[in-house]
Amino acid sequence: MDNANRLHEIEQEIRQVENRKLQCEQRLGLFWEHMPPIDPNLIRDYMLSLQREISSCENRKRALLDEQKELLVQAATFGDRGD
Repeated sequence: MDNANRLHEIEQEIRQVENRKLQCEQRLGLFWEHMPPIDPNLIRDYMLSLQREISSCENRKRALLDEQKELLVQAATFGDRGD
């Protein structure tokens, strides 16, 4: 796969990760605002799961941005030869 195609894919993946993170943050916010009247341990576990998912999204986005930067440097340094 050439660098230009991968850069396009990275942009799409970043948008997907950002959307997933936003969904998790919104869901987590709803739990803080309106704690449902069910088992507090279940709620805690679910909220922790959401926080882990948010962290995972942040890590994935960082990795994608690093890969994107590396591909841009390669393209600027060596030109995009489709290697």
